[in-house]
Amino acid sequence: MDTRERTGGEKDLRQANRKYLVFYLRVFDGMSSKILGHLVDISEKGIMLVGDNPIPVGEDYRLRMRLPTQMKDRNEIIFTATSRWCKNDANPDFYLAGFQIHELEPDARELIGSLISDFSYNEGH
Repeated sequence: MDTRERTGGEKDLRQANRKYLVFYLRVFDGMSSKILGHLVDISEKGIMLVGDNPIPVGEDYRLRMRLPTQMKDRNEIIFTATSRWCKNDANPDFYLAGFQIHELEPDARELIGSLISDFSYNEGH
């Protein structure tokens, strides 16, 4: 379980089992070609991105994530999420940002499940 201290002293307890993927998939803002960052980890409840620019916290996004291969006749997943936190990465040239995924459509949930099962690895192995 990942516990992070949030502003105001409240704790954010994450119960989701996050998976690290063998690919850093590109994640775009909406339907534009602007890359918000690359996927670091994923669960059905949230994602973490690493990117070149800070992400404003508390904003809703329509995210488009390119898949590493065509899966179930699709090459991307589109979903909505809210940015929950953003901080400098260990490399100060980059930023890490966490997003809470809103309700997933059944096809997006299935694609994320396939992505996790087909392309994830256990950290430290």
